[in-house]
Amino acid sequence: MIVLASASPRRRELLGSLGLSFEIQPAEGPENTPASGDACGAVRAIALGKARQVAALRPEALVIGADTVVELDGRILGKPADEAEARAMLRALSGRT
Repeated sequence: MIVLASASPRRRELLGSLGLSFEIQPAEGPENTPASGDACGAVRAIALGKARQVAALRPEALVIGADTVVELDGRILGKPADEAEARAMLRALSGRT
């Protein structure tokens, strides 16, 4: 059995496109995204934490953990706390690739 440790519709879609049978069991609790540092290391640590949490509940399964972070000028943008912060992030990202 494959278990996706994420509630993300996009991750569900990506895994589903492989034609595999899987279940979804999102990890519980807050994601501790650092405000700065190594974005690759941060996303690995978050994904591993999700996978370990679900694997402890589902030891018989192959558990896939995943995460995404956005880095802008050395700053890691986590999930916005509110609408104002979301707007500020979008303004900072606007016009950039």
